[in-house]
Amino acid sequence: MTLIHRQVAELRQGGWPVLARKARRLPFWVWQITLTAAVLPLVIACRLARPWRLVRFGFFTTDRIGHFIFDLEYFLSDQALLFPETKRIDLFFFERPPANTQLALMCRRHVFVNPAIRYLFLANQWLPGGDDHRLLPARHLHASRDKQGILHRGAAQLAFTEVENCRGRAYLEMLGCDDPGKVICLVVRDSAYLVNARADRDWSYHNFRDTSIDDYCQIAQTLAEKGYWILRMGKKVHRPLKAGHPRVVDYACRTDRCDFLDVWLMANCFFAISTGLGLDSVADAFRRPQVFVNYLPLMDMEAWGEYLTVPKILSWADSGRSLTLAEQAAHSSLNADHYQKQGINIQDLSSTDISDAVMEFEARLTGQWRLSDDEVALHQRFWTAMRACPEFDHYHGWIHPEARVGTGYLRQAQASLFAQVSDSARA
Repeated sequence: MTLIHRQVAELRQGGWPVLARKARRLPFWVWQITLTAAVLPLVIACRLARPWRLVRFGFFTTDRIGHFIFDLEYFLSDQALLFPETKRIDLFFFERPPANTQLALMCRRHVFVNPAIRYLFLANQWLPGGDDHRLLPARHLHASRDKQGILHRGAAQLAFTEVENCRGRAYLEMLGCDDPGKVICLVVRDSAYLVNARADRDWSYHNFRDTSIDDYCQIAQTLAEKGYWILRMGKKVHRPLKAGHPRVVDYACRTDRCDFLDVWLMANCFFAISTGLGLDSVADAFRRPQVFVNYLPLMDMEAWGEYLTVPKILSWADSGRSLTLAEQAAHSSLNADHYQKQGINIQDLSSTDISDAVMEFEARLTGQWRLSDDEVALHQRFWTAMRACPEFDHYHGWIHPEARVGTGYLRQAQASLFAQVSDSARA
């Protein structure tokens, strides 16, 4: 009935062009319904077999690498922790063509995947009482967020073969790097990937999350001079990274970029620098530390791992006043229209701000960072204020003890973050 109501609503809104498009799709839907009806007896048999073996049908949303790898690793980790001895058979299908062929290969090593499972899943949906036989991905259940700390209770379940590891190390050696522990992956969002991969939709509402790759040249140069190799990642990018150092590699623009290396490099780096996009979920799944800069919205920050976050700067267009933490929480949105309608300006971090955040994180990881008592109290104040926001439980649950915001950012922004704003000023 929900499907029927949605079709009627789309027809009312779109008129004849929508009707024509749906008419062209009618043979496909007839075929889908026919196949689903044909496998109903199999689903009934699986339910009758439940006392001996639980059979479950599920899928992964595979068109975006971030959701794909997070949901897969979350499922594997959750099952390993909570249901290691349960007698069950889990069967999956890919909802769309996979965004990454290497990840699809690794997925099939751990779970059974077949396109025909789609019809078993739909047939199970048709019959009442099928919840125990249905597997929904974490994207549907938790918005691909680890609110229970599942990922960091144990080691990664996904793994590379020895042949794959040799291939990855050989690539680094070809570049001149003999130690994956010296690799730092840089992931800077721009609109190129979605525009090319999913041209069927208008993705411009996400463009407020973009930043200029030029703002990262300074930190790439600094890290390279310390002996690190910085690999700028990405499948499609608008502009090259021009850092001018032999240990800064614009891998995203190289002809030897491939799906395998996209995953292997992110999974084996010392840490990753990200602005918050799908590819950084690979580092998340493999428990790699990450520093997030120019991240929005702040309330959406990832806090279930060893992560450091510094957001973009938000201010009210009419007064120029920076938003308090409570105001940022109340205006958490992934749609640029929201900020524009609310009169909120978005300002990117400077190159210096980015460098300060990344160097703080590097110093933390290498044991060279020390917090003063005042700074410890400042971090505690931040988390106390975050937990007091009504929106907190929607985004967060278990918090990793090393999940932080940048100390420099807190020192500079504390007056505005923790300010008490009057109703008149807020209006």
